[in-house]
Amino acid sequence: MTTHAVLEWREGLPYSTQFDDVYFSASAEHPQHGLAETRHVFLQHNALQQRWQQLAVDKPSHFVIVETGFGSGLNFLATLQLWRQYAPAGAHLHFVSIEIAPFTLQDLQQAHAHFPELTELSQALCQQYRLLQPGINQLQLPAFSASLTLYIADAELVLPELDVMADAWFLDGFAPSKNPQMWQSALFDCMARCSRPATTFATFTSAGFVRRGLQAAGFLVEKKTGYGAKRDMLAGVWQSAQTRQQPALPKVAVIGAGIAGSSSAWFLAASGCEVHVFDRADQIANGASGNPRGMLYPRLNAEKPMNDQLALRSYSFSLRHYANLGLNQDAFKTCGLLQSGSSAREQKRVQKVAARYGALGLLTQVDAAQASALAGVSLTSDCLYFAEAAWVNPGEACRTMLAHANIHVHLQQEIHSLARQDNAWQLQSATQNHVGFAAVIVANAADAATLLPDSGMWLNPVRGQMGMIATQAAMQPLRTILCGEGYLTPLHDGAHAMGATFAAGDADIALRDEDNQSNLNMLRSLSPQFDQAGSAEVTYARASSRCGSPDYLPYVGPLLPTADLTSSASPDFSDLPAAQGLYVHVAHGSKGLMTAPYCAAVLARRLLRDFDLHLPQLTEESFWAGLHPQRHLFRQLGWKQLLQPFKDQVAA
Repeated sequence: MTTHAVLEWREGLPYSTQFDDVYFSASAEHPQHGLAETRHVFLQHNALQQRWQQLAVDKPSHFVIVETGFGSGLNFLATLQLWRQYAPAGAHLHFVSIEIAPFTLQDLQQAHAHFPELTELSQALCQQYRLLQPGINQLQLPAFSASLTLYIADAELVLPELDVMADAWFLDGFAPSKNPQMWQSALFDCMARCSRPATTFATFTSAGFVRRGLQAAGFLVEKKTGYGAKRDMLAGVWQSAQTRQQPALPKVAVIGAGIAGSSSAWFLAASGCEVHVFDRADQIANGASGNPRGMLYPRLNAEKPMNDQLALRSYSFSLRHYANLGLNQDAFKTCGLLQSGSSAREQKRVQKVAARYGALGLLTQVDAAQASALAGVSLTSDCLYFAEAAWVNPGEACRTMLAHANIHVHLQQEIHSLARQDNAWQLQSATQNHVGFAAVIVANAADAATLLPDSGMWLNPVRGQMGMIATQAAMQPLRTILCGEGYLTPLHDGAHAMGATFAAGDADIALRDEDNQSNLNMLRSLSPQFDQAGSAEVTYARASSRCGSPDYLPYVGPLLPTADLTSSASPDFSDLPAAQGLYVHVAHGSKGLMTAPYCAAVLARRLLRDFDLHLPQLTEESFWAGLHPQRHLFRQLGWKQLLQPFKDQVAA
């Protein structure tokens, strides 16, 4: 990223040169001054300890804090420490923070070193604090039942679009005199829109215009004693005659136990939902998700902004997600990936992608000599290097996610019809009628076309065959994944993974000798050292049918009755009928291992919002619309401009 905070370290403390202000204070006499001030202003005056001790102990609950100005993350760590001490086991903390210029990881660690009692918490955060991108970053800390939704953007742009219901506000950031653009009406308007009865706020400032802005937004504002040399501060509560209980969590059915279904089930279960997963097979991940290896890297082209954005967001999110699952080294391994530009066309793509996205910090362009040094084998062209790229065992990932205590798996249950009666969904298999679901997610790949024949989705089968091969002497030094027309992984457990063929329109999954040979021939194009690859022994092969869409984007979101859709050209989709509890998550093509967890997390939050639980959303409204299962119908109805959230980006 190129938007990191520009700091000076003055007497060991971080100082912002942009805003001419300190992030926190400390002195020889009071080395913990910054932490003590955080506790006094934000934790004490939002009454967090008392409120968390009153959360339900017999059912899941959620508590949302919104902060302006993440800075060094000190407020988050102090909050996390208190949360661990006083929140009940079934509660989940959602901490939303907006930061225009985040610390680098090194600066963050240096700042946290001032507070030894927060070391364990800092380490947990710093393990997740990587691959950050402009926009919305979701960092999960499952050991603490907490998550950090970090917006890296200007608060002026984020606040008008913020979609969440806050329980408490931390109004931090730099002083109004140093950062006046943040302390504007957009902040107070957002607080009014995103607060509910008993929502509290606290801030270190007592500026008159801040007090008046909060009062105009509907808050009862009180002046309190500040901390240290600060005489006064403000705190208060949002006033409303209404009362609001946290809504009941929906019981959800997921059809399909592959990576899309497993991820969807996991994120809902992690939110406290009871989830039932149905699959026609006798084992989990029996389809395309059953391959023993899958690559985690973004295939970028610098020509389709929506596709590239999905790839970039999914890459950073899913790497963190798989790391959090605790998979062993036989199921998840970070080894880096080199994507070669072996043809003139691919060389041009490598250069375009590096020019457009290199500054994000996810990839670097390397020449042939550098690539060869990284790979451990000879390469002959410039490459894109993804240092954090990894391979995953998709089946093991699915089984791990579906082992969640809130998930019930029903195998050998092929669902052949859905019906909605009395606001509940029924799923009919050949042997059972499964009833009582508030929502259903269809995640069974191409079979969704049979189950939902009038959906408006265009589902395209794509055959792919991969294999495992015994190593050859020339391949043994390989240290990174190589990717060109296909891929080859480094030696692991006595074998390399190679693949995969790509046959659009072909749904046959019988093994083919010619596909094995095609994969072996592909290896010779990856490195001149692999000239004998055609004779390598294929020790295992597997073919599967993947499911794609015409625009190479997955279908994710609510499925609406086509009879209810109109030709209205509403600019904000307000004319669409309300979701009826039926959702789709299919058509990831060959990229599902990377894109499915991200899309599942986005879908889970949107689904819960439909049931009136307003947790932090993980993508913008326009991006969400671009994944809609019925987007092709929307285009036919004249909604094209809403389905191009990045149309302002001109291809390089």
